[in-house]
Amino acid sequence: RTWAGSHRGCAMGQQQCSSCGQTKALEEAPGDAEVKAILEEQQALELERAEAAAEQAKRKESKEKGPAEKEKEKECPWVLPPAGKLTVMMFGMTGAGKSALGNLIAGQNIFDSGDDTASVTNLDSIMRYEADNGSLVVLDTIGLGDTEIDQNKVVASIRDVALSAPNGVDCLLYVMRNARITDDAIARLIYVTEYLWGDESMLNLYIVVTYASKYANNRQEADDWIKRQVEINWRFKHIYSIVGCNPHRFIFVDNPDLESVEPRVDERRRNSRDSLYKLFCNHPRDAVPPFTQAMMKQVAELTKNERVELEKKEKELRGLEAAKGKRTSVTGVVPAELKKSGSGEHTTVSHNLRQAKEDYKKAQIAMQARLKEVKSNKDFQEAAQQHAEAATDRFLTDFKGETEKAKAATRMLSSLSQRLNFNSQAAAKAAAKPGKAAAKAKAAAAPSAAATEEQLKAILNEVRKANTETPAALFRSLGGWTGAGAISPMIFTSFMLKHAPDITRQQIGALWWRADTNNDGQVDLNEFKDFFAKYVETSGSN
Repeated sequence: RTWAGSHRGCAMGQQQCSSCGQTKALEEAPGDAEVKAILEEQQALELERAEAAAEQAKRKESKEKGPAEKEKEKECPWVLPPAGKLTVMMFGMTGAGKSALGNLIAGQNIFDSGDDTASVTNLDSIMRYEADNGSLVVLDTIGLGDTEIDQNKVVASIRDVALSAPNGVDCLLYVMRNARITDDAIARLIYVTEYLWGDESMLNLYIVVTYASKYANNRQEADDWIKRQVEINWRFKHIYSIVGCNPHRFIFVDNPDLESVEPRVDERRRNSRDSLYKLFCNHPRDAVPPFTQAMMKQVAELTKNERVELEKKEKELRGLEAAKGKRTSVTGVVPAELKKSGSGEHTTVSHNLRQAKEDYKKAQIAMQARLKEVKSNKDFQEAAQQHAEAATDRFLTDFKGETEKAKAATRMLSSLSQRLNFNSQAAAKAAAKPGKAAAKAKAAAAPSAAATEEQLKAILNEVRKANTETPAALFRSLGGWTGAGAISPMIFTSFMLKHAPDITRQQIGALWWRADTNNDGQVDLNEFKDFFAKYVETSGSN
């Protein structure tokens, strides 16, 4: 009893000193209060185990369900149009959760399988998934987020992205873990977006924060977290700046593993998937063009005939699928009034649909064969090599000195420089005087940020001079007070083209992001007024 205050009991009838480790037999049995506490602890533990077992059994039952039941469970309030082929590309550092995010978007485990399937194509540095109805294409980059990045990985990424998305990328997802951002991670982000893919890619950039259970379902807390990070962390502030300082281009994902024993796994995953599809559905494709590189345009030109044929066959297939869908009820049963037309017509539709699927498959095979030819083309390989050299040379030139950012850039480029046949002397020379690749890249590079701002200001000044109406009246004349009560990306694009016929799609996209501040895919009256007050009405001032 003299040990009772500083020693703990055990089920073996002994006590052990927490400081010296010695044990001593209990002189008396534990009291009623101690017994009650032990029993309550055991009951709580058993209840927790039972809940975990029940959830695992529920998941097992879900896995055994048929295709129709699984499809129903995957239903999402945000649905992409069939054959729309919204192209999404993910990139980020190793361990950020890219593959798990891709699996969540696809609704099945495919990005960690490593095998070619009907819906997944593997290239050296890209895994490509396409939804069965052609609504979505997801690209998972491999290698760019590795701790050790070398020239071969960079060249392969340039080549395989171009082969996988010749029409460009609509949504570029930078996947980052909810953890400390390192100098190496920020250097990689700058290199990939601003140098390897180019500034135009940032119009399509969104930030996906994984392992963010605290913020996934609480937008106010998420926005407060973003604000705090911007104030205290220069690395995060840079990430914030490249998405136009728009907190709504940050998506928080809570994606626990299906095999874990965490609570509400299915609900949390479903909510995160809904958030991602909401982003995809709201992405303003009519205002923000897909980002394309010279390599992508080259592939598009080299595969033009095959692409045209593939798109034609897919259109025919989707049309027949839609027609067949109209002939059946939601239960899949042919309505009685359509049965009267006879079974011959139904047989013809089925035959045409089968033939269309075969033709589409042949067109896909022809496209894959052509892409394989392009991939092995020496001129194409040389172009990818030159693109990588130019990006690396520019990066090496811009980031020199003793700053933390420059040191991180140097670490990242150490292996790249070796593969690019740079030694330390050549690297120093390149930093002092840009090489041919850098000079060529600089000449072809997009205008500087200051020049771009001046161009946008000139465009907005034309809009200001051409309109004498108040923003509210103009909003009404554009149809903003009818229907959804907002201006769509298509109307916004038409409005800009009317007043600035020479405006580029990239410039329209940049202006759209300044107008649609809450990233809901439309511009309401308050956003329209703010856009005019901040940008249009001030465009005539110096």
